[in-house]
Amino acid sequence: MTGEKHTHNKKHNGDKNGPGDKSGLWGKKAPEAGENNKASSQEVDYKDKWLRALADYENLKKRTDRERIETIKFSNHLLIIELFPIMDSFDSAIKSMENSSDRESFLKGLKMLQAELHRILEANGLKKIKSLGEKFDPNMHQAEEEIYTDKFAAGTIAEEIRSGYLLNDKLLRPALVKVSKGKMEPGLTEQSEGKSDG
Repeated sequence: MTGEKHTHNKKHNGDKNGPGDKSGLWGKKAPEAGENNKASSQEVDYKDKWLRALADYENLKKRTDRERIETIKFSNHLLIIELFPIMDSFDSAIKSMENSSDRESFLKGLKMLQAELHRILEANGLKKIKSLGEKFDPNMHQAEEEIYTDKFAAGTIAEEIRSGYLLNDKLLRPALVKVSKGKMEPGLTEQSEGKSDG
């Protein structure tokens, strides 16, 4: 009897679902400690790479913003450098005029400086709007006054008061002009016309 009991206990201990089985109650192998540590290490690594990528993006954004501001701030520095000789010439011309009575030479010098200034500005995309003798264009011209004249047809610009400019074909400032109303009819004066309009 004693021998049979001992044999029965051996069989019981060797059963798959017995206490000695490491596979667990459902027959699956329980995860080992090394695998848990590996998964945790990968998670930390991914998080670290994500944080580094985010930091790189923020640094790139800040650097790009700084460069954009600098570009806008100094976008005209080459133009200003080109204007230095003109500014120096104006200063020199004014000093010379103070000690000279030759106004004709002074006027000639000013016209040369004006031509050089316009050349530099045109080379940088600035274009003067044509006005005198041109048909009035409300997109390019601003009418200051309408006048009678036999030199220009009605609706034509008879006088330019202030120049207008385009920058790379974009309007910067309209030309301020006087527009012709044509030749005044005989016996009609501006005063009588004003009365009739009233």
